Amino acid sequence: MLDQRNRIVVQGISIGHRRAFERMNRAIEALGIRPVVDKVFGFEEVAQAFRHLEQGPFGMVVIVTS
Repeated sequence: MLDQRNRIVVQGISIGHRRAFERMNRAIEALGIRPVVDKVFGFEEVAQAFRHLEQGPFGMVVIVTS
């Protein structure tokens, strides 16, 4: 069996400067934009979440840590 710890990937995103981030958040709020969440997994279900990702989810896959 493959050791899963060797396959960990941490990915970040760049959001630009703070003013742009704040304007973006105001626009999201004003327009009522909401992300599409495909499925929510608990932290103990991380392996299942990754298997779900491999199937090509429709929206975001969320892992709840607390």
